[in-house]
This record gives sequence, C-alpha cells and structure tokens, in this order.
Amino acid sequence: MRQLLSGTVTLLFTDIEGSTRLLQRLGNQYATMLKECRRLLRVAFQQENGFEVDTQGDAFFVVFESATEAVAAAIHAQKALFAAHWPDDAEVRVRIGIHTGEPQPTEEGYVGLDVHYAARIMSAAHGGQVLLSQMTRDFVAAELPDEVSLHPLGAYRLKDIAGPSQLYQLVIPGLPATFPPLLTLSSQHNTQNIPSPATSFVGREQEVTTVSNLLRRPEVRLVTLMGTAGVGKTRLALQVADQLRSLFPDGMYFVPLDQLNSAEAVLPTLAQMLNMQEEKDTPLVEQVRAVLRNQSLLLILDNFEQVIAARRVVADLLSTSLKLKVLVTSRVMLHMQAEHLCEVPPLPLPERGKGGQPANLAMLARNAAIALFVQRAQAVQPDFQLTAANAAALTAICVRLDGIPLAIELAAARVRHFHPQALLTRLEQGLAVLQGQADDVPARQQTLHGAIAWSYDLLTPTEQRVFRRFAVCINGAKMEAAERICAAEMGEDGAAVPDMLDILVALVDQSMLQRQVLGKEEVRFWQLQTLREYGLTCLTEAGELASAQAAHATYYLSWLEQVALLLLGAEQADWLDRLDWDYENVKAALNWLLERVREEVVRGEQALQLCNALLGFWELRGYVNEGLAFLERTLDVSRDSASATRAQALHGAAFFALIQDDNVRAEAFLHQSQLLFRESGDRAGMANILRLQGTLAMVKSTYKLARRLLEEALALYVERGDTQKVISTREALAQIAIAQCDYPRAKSLLDENIAFYQARGEQYRIAFSLYLLARTFFLLRGDLAEAHALAEESLALFKTVGNRRLMAYTLCIVGQIVLMEEHELDKARVLLEEAVAVFQSIEDRSGTAEALTALAHLAAVRGENEVAQGHYIESWKLLQVIGAKDLCAACLEGYGETLVRLGAPREAVQLWGTAATVRAVILAPIAPIYRTAYEQAVSVARAKLGDEAFQQAWLTGHKRSLAQVEFPMSA
Repeated sequence: MRQLLSGTVTLLFTDIEGSTRLLQRLGNQYATMLKECRRLLRVAFQQENGFEVDTQGDAFFVVFESATEAVAAAIHAQKALFAAHWPDDAEVRVRIGIHTGEPQPTEEGYVGLDVHYAARIMSAAHGGQVLLSQMTRDFVAAELPDEVSLHPLGAYRLKDIAGPSQLYQLVIPGLPATFPPLLTLSSQHNTQNIPSPATSFVGREQEVTTVSNLLRRPEVRLVTLMGTAGVGKTRLALQVADQLRSLFPDGMYFVPLDQLNSAEAVLPTLAQMLNMQEEKDTPLVEQVRAVLRNQSLLLILDNFEQVIAARRVVADLLSTSLKLKVLVTSRVMLHMQAEHLCEVPPLPLPERGKGGQPANLAMLARNAAIALFVQRAQAVQPDFQLTAANAAALTAICVRLDGIPLAIELAAARVRHFHPQALLTRLEQGLAVLQGQADDVPARQQTLHGAIAWSYDLLTPTEQRVFRRFAVCINGAKMEAAERICAAEMGEDGAAVPDMLDILVALVDQSMLQRQVLGKEEVRFWQLQTLREYGLTCLTEAGELASAQAAHATYYLSWLEQVALLLLGAEQADWLDRLDWDYENVKAALNWLLERVREEVVRGEQALQLCNALLGFWELRGYVNEGLAFLERTLDVSRDSASATRAQALHGAAFFALIQDDNVRAEAFLHQSQLLFRESGDRAGMANILRLQGTLAMVKSTYKLARRLLEEALALYVERGDTQKVISTREALAQIAIAQCDYPRAKSLLDENIAFYQARGEQYRIAFSLYLLARTFFLLRGDLAEAHALAEESLALFKTVGNRRLMAYTLCIVGQIVLMEEHELDKARVLLEEAVAVFQSIEDRSGTAEALTALAHLAAVRGENEVAQGHYIESWKLLQVIGAKDLCAACLEGYGETLVRLGAPREAVQLWGTAATVRAVILAPIAPIYRTAYEQAVSVARAKLGDEAFQQAWLTGHKRSLAQVEFPMSA
C-alpha cells in the first residue's frame, strides 16, 4: 500500500482541453505531444513536492501537503505549457482545478466528496485557466507570489455538489487572464453564461416581441434568427434571452460557434458548456442527451452558418430532450422541420420629407437607425447631437448603409474625425472608411468588408460567381434578367449550366440576396447596397466586370425593345410599373453603352436604340428633362449610327424640347431629323415630322399653319393605317379647335376618337381625349357637371399610368371646374396648388404659367387682389420666356381685371389692347367661360376713364408687341 498523505491536503486535477480534437489534428504526433505535456506537468508537481495519485490519458490527480505548494505547482505548470513549442503549431491548453479538504486515503488512492469537488472545479475551467475553491483561496490569499492575484468569479452550481460554490481564478502575470464563462451553471441558473453587451440596445421592439412570443409557445422548439452580415442577429438574441430569464428554470447557454472550423466540433463545445467531461465508454452524444433530457433550458447557438452540417446534432437533441428549446443566429437557413424562421431586417430607414429633405427632428430622433448612430457617436464625442444642421447628412448616411446596425456603428465611431457631411462624402466614394478599432469585438466585425467577406467565403464557387455578377444589377432584377446576366459565359467549356433559380434561392437562404414578390407574382431578387458594393469589388478582382456589364446592357436593350411595344397595350400601366422597377438598370446600361462608344462604335447605335425604346416611358412618366439629356448625349457620341435610328432619336429630342417650351432647340432637332427621314424616304418618318412641325406651330399659336401641317400628317397616317398616330393627330387638331373656340369641331374630333376606342374595348387609351373634351365643355361654359365627370375619369386614367404631366393639366381643369360649378374655393385652391407643384417639379413652364393664372383668378374671386397680382406677375415672367401667345393673352386679360379692382384702370386697358391684338393675329377669341367677367371689367374701366381716355389707353396697348409690354408691378 502506497504511503498517502492524510489529514488536510490540497487536491489538484488537470486535463487537456479538446484532447479529442488535438488527436484528430495531430494524428501520429499526438503521442509526442502528450509525452511532452506529461513531462512538463510532472516537473512542476515534483518541484513543489506533489504526490501523483493517478494518471489517466491526459489527466492528472496530484495531492500536496500545503495549498501554497499546489498553487505554486499550477503556476509553474501553466508557464511551462504556454512557453513550449508544440507539433504543427498546435495550442495545448491544460485546465487545472484546486481544492483543499480532508479526503480519506485508501489502497487505491483517495475517496470522499472533496475528491469529486476538486474534479468538478477542474471541469468548470477552460484550457489555460486555474480555478480554486473558497477553502484553498483562504489558505493561500496571504502567501501568493508577487504579482500573482486571485479574481473572484462568484457562486456556481457544480454537478452533483449540493449548494453554491464560490470559485476564484488564479491570475498569473504574462498569461491570459480573460476566459469565457465557466463551463457550469451559476447559482442564478445560467444567466451568467449570457454575455452582457457593452452597449445599449436600440430599436427592434417588434422583433424582440415576435421572437419572445414564439419561444413562449410550447410547440415551438427551434427559432432561427436569419439575416445578412452585421444586421444584429446576435444582439437581438441576447435581448430576447434577457426578456425570457424566468421561462427557463434550468438556465440559458450561449454557445459561440464563430471560432469552430467544422460541424464535428459543435458537440464537444456544447458538452463543455454543459460542464461535461468525455467518458471513455459512452459516446459523447449519449452523454449530452442524458444531461439535457429533463432540463428546461435554452441553447443560443450563435453564428451557426459555418457549421451548418451540425443541424443533425440539433435535430437529435430536440427529439430526445422535450423541454429543450434552441435559438439559432445564422446567415443561412437550417432547413429543418422544427425550424421557425425569423428574418432579421435592417433597421427601418429614416423618412424624408418633401424634396428629399429629412423629416422634422422629433420624428427623426425616434427612428432606430438615427438613434443608434447618435448613441454610438456620443460614445466617442459626448457632445454629439442630432441637429437641423446635420439631420440631412445623418439621414443620408443611414440610407447609404441600408440601415445595417454594424455599418451604422462603425460609421458613428468616425464622427470623432469627420463631420457628418464629410463622412457622407467619404461613404459615397466607398465603404473603406468603416474601419473599426474596438479590441473587444471579433475581427470579422472590425470592418463591414470583413463581415461580408465572412459570408462570401462560405458560398460555393458557383454561388460566389452568381453573387458577384448579380452586383451589376441596380435595384435588383427579376429572374429572367438574373439568368441572362449571371449565367452568361457559363457552360462555355462544356460544363453543364447550373439551375439559376436554385442558386438564387440558395443565396437568399444565405442572406446574400433578398427576394420580393411583386404584382402578378413576379419574383424579384435584389442586394443590399453594402453587399452590392462588395460584389462589385469581387467582380473587379475576378476580372469579370466588363463581361458582366456587357451581358447586363445586352439584356436590358433586348428587354426594353419588347417592353416599348407593350406600353401601348391594354396592360400599359402594369408595364410602366415594371419598367419603373428596372429603370435604374436601364439607365446603368445606357451609361455603360455611352462610355464604351470610343472602344466599340456599335455601342453608339445600341445606345440610340435604347433611347428610342424609352421615348414613350420618358413622356408618360414625365421624365422629359432626363430623357432629353440622355438623347443629346447619345446623339453627340453616335454620329455614325444608322440614319433611321438617329432620325427617330432626333425626332424624340425635338418633341421633348417642345414640351420644355424650348422652341429653338426643338426646331434644330426637327430640321436634322427631317433631313435624315427625307434621305431614307421613310414616309412614316415624314408623317412624324409633319405632325411635330404642326405641334411646334401650335405651341407658337400659329394655328393656321399648325392645322395645315397636322392635316397633312393625318392623311399620311390614315394611308398607312397607323391608328395610334391618327388618334393623337386628331387630338392635336382638337387642341387647335379649342384654342380658336371652334368647339363643335373639337367635340367631333374627340368623339370620333372615343367612339373608336370604346368599340375596340380599349377604354384605357382615351384619357387625353377625355381631358380635351372636359376642357371643351368647361371653356364653352356648357355642362360643367359633364366636364367635371370627364375630367375625373381622365385623371384616374392618368394616375393609373403615372403620367404626372397630364395629371397636372387635368388637376388644373378640375380645380377651375370646382370653382365655377361648386364654388368650393378651398378645394379648388388645393387642386390648383397641387398642379403648380407638379408642373414645377417637372419644369413644365407652360403648365406652370397656366396653373398660376388659374390660381390668380381664384384669388380674385376670394377678394385677395394682392395675392392674385402676385400670381399673375409670376406667370408673366414665365410667359416672357416661352412666348405662348394664347396664354399671354389670358394672363394680360386676367391681370387687367385685377388692376381695375386695385384702382389702375388705365394700365388694365393698355394690357387688354395688347391682348386683343394678339388674339386677332392668332384667331383665338376669349373663351365663353371667361368672357362675362372680362366684359364686366371692361365696362367698369370705361366708366372710370371715360370713352376718350379708354380709347387712348386701348390704342397704346394695341400698338405694343408682347415683348414691349410693361407689366405693372403694382397699382
């Protein structure tokens, strides 16, 4: 029988952390490693007179006569182990537990609760950590070596040991002092295992409630928080855990998986968290099952995406542990039957007010993205505040960063060095400025780039290729586009082309793409802007940027040429909406084509084709300024393009210049287009030229010439059977008839159009004819109720297709009808002000002038003559530039009526004299709706001035041209 120490002794237990993993890694070198580890430990034990009781595999049980010797041996052992060089640069970390007590010596060694106590203390430690019991701590506290200290860890429940146990960590200079939570339950269940975030939790109230309620439901066993890099899944999981403390009497375990390299490592890691040691004769999975079988606890498995194969372990544990619940954070779905998926979206983006400006500060401060930025900014700059001066920049920063919390936090940390506007400028140049400097967060979260790269590296090569090629799509793409763009050049080496839908769905399931179902169940995929930028970087590094952009441009040119034809059909509104979704892609394709013209001449022709296909969309959506800018740029770089294509583009540019009231530019474009159409002998093109020339003459109020040109165009369209152009030319002729008060002719032309479309069941096409017919009834002062009904029907159709320009013209008529028919002055003002706002937003000067004149008339009816005067003056300033004669006459007449009320009859009569001359030249009398008020004002002015003075003032005005008019600014 060995001579064992008796009485009060100190027991020391050791084992190697992760010995099974080390064996798998080192293979034949494991024996060498184990031999050296044992040697170093024995040297340390012998140096301090330790008595080796037992050795099994990688574990030691050693007894010391004094606690001071045991602690000294632990110090020597850990220093030697950390200084040693191990095979294959492996990390060999030994955990040590020390307890002082009075175990009973036996022939085989020691028995008693103190032996189990010391072993359980060792099992709670991590590799490299030395834990002491309260008893040992009391013996050595006053005798510790210099610079060595003890750190109290609190009370813990040790397996099979009754009551809480106070544990202490030995802090050794030069060795790690920070370790994860102990591998056992604290005395307060296991809430000590849940990390305590260093920063406050912002927003996410709805998500916290949703996830918490799910976990409270008895039948819900597995919840996955899924989302893209940096979206805040872990932080949300910790907040949910904090809400559910009382729900799990056996505790909660937070299991970080981000450092694991294989699914096989998950079970041993979980076993360590459960305070378990591997037993030689029982499979580890059986041991874990046994521990969890009757435990009502929550496992939080964090960063599951890189150990996704371990879902089999999760499924097995859920099937055998009926009280267990699992909360997973992952960038990838687990695809398990028990899984309840909660997608974690970015924070809601702050709303912007009119004109893109931020909402008021109170509303902005309540936005979670803004609140997060401000709080994190205050951590580095305590006096930082949301102010009116920085609100726009903060809003733009949060929008630029997609509302992703990690990105916002990294950006906020930079306000110590950059003013918000300067930070925004840098962000617009790229995300490199988002470089973190906090040492207490994982390396992958030090930069947004690193967080995204973590996810990208988990993709298969094919998934990576599709992800980075998809990045050329702006605002996402539908399935067909993604297939054409991302699958381009795949299969050229004879390999099978993979199923694109499967790949896109896989990317959605891995939070690298977003999926959205639009109208008529059309599926659209898109990337967050931060992910898209990373994808473009990868695309450039892979040398695939040019080929992806070429595939993108080729697809959208082909698609748009098909869509252009559908914009005239029964599903016009639907196709306009679809084109709206892809308009950013179309613009990107057009810009790329224009940038490539110098290297590839054919790109100029393609750019013209794309512009021509967009003409209808630009007109209907009111993107006239942008459309004209693209047309001019394209025409400038594609002078060698086919004459027919170029002629059509020039014709479109002339039409848009006409809408902008830029008659000089319109005539120049029209002349160039006419030369090319004549050169090609294209009768359809010549008909278009005649029609546009007629429209130009109409805009100039040269109605006789306009009618002749339009009637010639109409004959050509009838000859060619071009129904759509026949209809639109009739509408132009009706406009001339309305301007010249030939209301029967206007009504005849418009009735013919409406009857044609109604007979064909194409009600959606009659919007403009309805508007003109409403205008006819209104100006005639005929049936105002009918005019109102026609205008409302027209307005509804324009709203359906999103034609803002014609919506504004219709609003202008509806406002005037409401004033005349219903005398609802406030309602009329709202409608007219809305029309003015729309006209100004699309820079339609004619429309703005017309609506301002209508507003002036409304103000006069309200008795607000000074307000009316202001509107007339503002309208006249526009009319001086565009020179629309009929509008000029109406403005002069209306302002004259106001001047009479303001006590300036002479000036009023002079304006009327000029207006009458203009109307005589253009053969356009005053419309009946305005004639009564005009004649009454003339009578008042004549009475005030007398006949001779009246005639003299009228003659003065009659002799002046519009350019010579001196518009009275006041009475």
